[in-house]
Amino acid sequence: MSYVPGLEGVVVGETAISHVEGDIGRLSYRGFVIEDIVKMDYLDVVYLVLFGELPDKEASSELAGFMSRHGRLTETERQMVRAMPADLHPMQMLQSMIPALSVSGETSAGISDDAVQGLEIIARYPSLLASIAERLGYAADPGLYDPGSDYLACYLTMMNGREPTLRELEAFRVVQLLQLEHSFNAGTFSTRVIASTLASVPAVMAGGVAALSGVLHGGADEAALRAAREMGEPENALAYVDSIIAAKGRIMGMGHREYRVVDPRANILKPLAVELCSGTKYEKDLQLLLALETAFNRRMAEKGKQVWANLEFYKGVVYQALGIDVPFFTATFAMARSVGWLAHFLESRENNRIVRPAAQYVGRLPA
Repeated sequence: MSYVPGLEGVVVGETAISHVEGDIGRLSYRGFVIEDIVKMDYLDVVYLVLFGELPDKEASSELAGFMSRHGRLTETERQMVRAMPADLHPMQMLQSMIPALSVSGETSAGISDDAVQGLEIIARYPSLLASIAERLGYAADPGLYDPGSDYLACYLTMMNGREPTLRELEAFRVVQLLQLEHSFNAGTFSTRVIASTLASVPAVMAGGVAALSGVLHGGADEAALRAAREMGEPENALAYVDSIIAAKGRIMGMGHREYRVVDPRANILKPLAVELCSGTKYEKDLQLLLALETAFNRRMAEKGKQVWANLEFYKGVVYQALGIDVPFFTATFAMARSVGWLAHFLESRENNRIVRPAAQYVGRLPA
């Protein structure tokens, strides 16, 4: 077998959870294309991804009730967050707290204990991130947690100190669904490797957070927005792109390893970004991103290449418009992707074998 850097194109497992068809620009969860997924209720898609089918009315109600019951942090957990150093990044705090979350021991007919434990962690994400934001001095209020509120609405309420508008909630639902699952990406593959050792659900999900924290993975939305602001003005776009190319650098959020055509998620998110940001204080950031994408497309076309913005390129400006501060972009991504991680954990348990690939030795041989 030959060595392939980054395992590109190497089949490392089987999955029935999501399917990325990069050559035709199609993404599907459990057989439903992403264009249909974003029309569905958020928790219904959570159920679909985890258990392979859409829930009936009773199952949907049970899941919503479960998430509400387990969504509030305990006072001990709140105190642990308050005791953490205030100079940590939210992703570091999130990674540290996931294994420390208490588990109720609740059982559910037909659902494994692992699934229940994972769902308890996912249910706690909004309160946990709001508590982390409060600890770091942001205007978040975890005390606004309302067990009767919608899962996503509760998060925006705690982070912003007010209930979201229906349009804000709709936009947040769409962006979270777009990034809920994406097959064997770096973070998800990492969770499957950890799961193969028979590690616990919290250990696996904390490992996913660790992988997602890298700028080449979950941090691209923040990096794209930073690059746009560094550019300064839309009319500087071509000169800025030329300087990046000359330095052999890269513009994060442009292009995607899997997609040879436009990322289908970006086709949904970009119009949403334009709608949310136009006429607001975030319009300047939007115009910078639009100009940067246009300039980069032009220079790539001159080289005979076609490279488009992916989901991450416009996601940061959408999060901003929803009141989510820049340091929490990736942590909010993790809130959605944790569903995919749990699904892969459960799937891998069906036929577990510890991951142990071979390595090509290139060092000194014994004398």
